[in-house]
Amino acid sequence: MKVKNFGKKLTAGVLATVMVFGTASLSASAATTTTIGGKSTIINADIPINGSGATLQVGKTYNLPTLVSSLTGISYTVSVSNDKVLKYKDNKITAVGTGDVTLTIKLKSGTEFKKTFHIVKPEVSITLSQSKLSMLVGQSKILKAIVSESKAKVTWSSSNDKVVSVDQNGNITANKSGSAVVTAKSSTGKTASCTINVNKPVAVTKVSVSKANVTVHVGDTYNVGASVSPANATDKTLKYTSSDTSVATVSAGKVTAKAAGTATITVKSSNGKTATCKVRVIKSVAVTKITLNKTAVSLNVGKTYQLRATVAPTNATDKTVKYTSSNTKVAIVSNGKITAKAAGTATITVKSTNGKTVTCKVTVKK
Repeated sequence: MKVKNFGKKLTAGVLATVMVFGTASLSASAATTTTIGGKSTIINADIPINGSGATLQVGKTYNLPTLVSSLTGISYTVSVSNDKVLKYKDNKITAVGTGDVTLTIKLKSGTEFKKTFHIVKPEVSITLSQSKLSMLVGQSKILKAIVSESKAKVTWSSSNDKVVSVDQNGNITANKSGSAVVTAKSSTGKTASCTINVNKPVAVTKVSVSKANVTVHVGDTYNVGASVSPANATDKTLKYTSSDTSVATVSAGKVTAKAAGTATITVKSSNGKTATCKVRVIKSVAVTKITLNKTAVSLNVGKTYQLRATVAPTNATDKTVKYTSSNTKVAIVSNGKITAKAAGTATITVKSTNGKTVTCKVTVKK
């Protein structure tokens, strides 16, 4: 292949420049400044022209030194000895095949500059998705080989098939406790390996719950507090079920009481060990009335009084009450304890969760 450029004659100064440039060493970023036709020109020296021995990789494109573009107007030709190995275009060369090939730049004066290149296939690298693995007997996993050359074939092997076996797709199986090295080898001879340690699983021998029998009210929740033995069991997964979901449902150990009745919550391990919790659900008893030990209190500034609230019926499910003051500048209240702050009046309100209320009038004197 030849590329021609016709124009100015080659001067002695230009020829000297070319000769000096021709001795430059191989460098990816080296550059030299010279003078061509009285003008300062930077010439990149990616690949020196004179001499031989440069090794290029198939599939890569390299920039030639700006020899040709720097001699704009000078008559020259560019040729390669085998364009099935090396192609030249626009001052760039691309390695397309393996072997030795010579690139020639010939000036109109007859002066030639030659460069012989050795073209090789790029070195294939191989890595694995993991270099170390811990597995349990009976487990299966897959290793992936990452190869820089897509056409390279990979073969798999194990240093100990009795411990870990591997097929030709990288699927590994842990067969018994021990260690083994799984190796992937490319068709170019490159290898990568993964060290695999295999352990026996520790089985669950017992499942326990915090209480075997509980009583809860409709709408309440309860956690069965399940655990397994031994503590180092390999698979601690537990499954929860309810014998009657209309009475009580369960999710991840949390029981929700739905309606009056009884239900049995069963906790089961992956290997079949079980424990049960019998849940009795009763209807909630609402607060119908709140009474106070006093409905009116007179205090001096700085004095306190303990207000006591009683809910009815006595078997009410939620006996929680909340205390508030209508005027905290006069009197404050905390858990029924009233503290007189300043002269005046305030009303202490006591309220149940379901909204029942009662009040106490507080008069504060100086």
